[in-house]
Amino acid sequence: MIRNCFLCNSPTEVVFSTTWALPGLAPREIGFSVCPDCGSVCQSPTVSFDEMMTFYSSMAVYTNPGRAEKPSEAKIRDLDEQIQFIKRGIGQLPNSILQIGCSDGYTLSRFRDAGVKRVLGVEPGNASVELAKRLYQIDCIHGSAEDFQTDETFELILLTHVLEHLYQPQTTLEKCRALQQGVDEGFIYVEVPLMAQPESLCPGFFSFEHINYYTKENLLQSLQQAGYSPVSVVEHFNSNLSPIIGILASTKSQPHYGNYQVDPNLNRQWLSHYRAKEVGYWQGCLDTLLDRLQQSRRIYLWGAGIHTCQLVANTNLITSCHITGLTDTSSLKWGLKQGDWVCQDPASIDWQPGDTVLISSYASEKEIFDALTWLREKGVATLRLHNVDDTRAH
Repeated sequence: MIRNCFLCNSPTEVVFSTTWALPGLAPREIGFSVCPDCGSVCQSPTVSFDEMMTFYSSMAVYTNPGRAEKPSEAKIRDLDEQIQFIKRGIGQLPNSILQIGCSDGYTLSRFRDAGVKRVLGVEPGNASVELAKRLYQIDCIHGSAEDFQTDETFELILLTHVLEHLYQPQTTLEKCRALQQGVDEGFIYVEVPLMAQPESLCPGFFSFEHINYYTKENLLQSLQQAGYSPVSVVEHFNSNLSPIIGILASTKSQPHYGNYQVDPNLNRQWLSHYRAKEVGYWQGCLDTLLDRLQQSRRIYLWGAGIHTCQLVANTNLITSCHITGLTDTSSLKWGLKQGDWVCQDPASIDWQPGDTVLISSYASEKEIFDALTWLREKGVATLRLHNVDDTRAH
């Protein structure tokens, strides 16, 4: 599927593309493109909306079993800041909040604990809706940002790490603005990964699930086009795995920010530079492990998902080693095909001394490694591809 620009709807130009062995979907060409008119970067070619919704509803998991469904320290820290940032920007916390893309409900539970009287979530993932109710007693509309309906009005709408996932993010922002027509002054808080200089971006920044990419300039444009006026902006480069930007905006006109322009040529250069850096990174990580992998009795990749997809797409793993299979602790992924493998329950595998597990995950690598002591006790080598001990949240 070829996409036009998510901000100005102009045709886009592909900078690079590769074939991805997508979990639960057939291998597909995935590319990243620049809009020659406004400079925005998006994923194109990509999968269809229906295929992406199938991915979210059937296998997208945003809680780590290694934490027993508890939030990470970084998530707790980020919510502490988010609550104070919004309270400072508005002057007080609102009485009502709608969060689109509420995941497991933890964010809304924190705002409720801070004194917000009415909280409601919107979430497309079956597992996440159930978690929100079970863990935090948060009510959710089970639906997507595109199709949910509500007759309620809300003083504040949250979209934290949502806009980068939407095929028509401007339509969703306009929908939010319409929901706040009956409020004297409504607010919206959006937070997204920040597309910055290539040196600032983590491995896997251009991922399957993120189909829109925001700089400070085009995020401000995006909100202004939808009828919001920015009040406050926060940017972080070193506290999370990738840079992030958060903007609090009002339905009332504010004089603080003018019109920003994005340079298409600069973003095109950044994409090309990042692509070369990304391939070199993944292959370099694999090269340090190839001798051990090639001496293994059997090799299993741990983690049915996007990092396994990127490992295969960005390295010579398949031509250098014979991969026996794929395994993951998430029952949602068991039986799903990714590339030539079907994901198995690790408990169903007859592990033997001399077997090797290669962990593909970047963000959760250490947590997964620490949870695999039982395999090492059986004589199975568990190899970390990235060797990142940092548990900063994405």
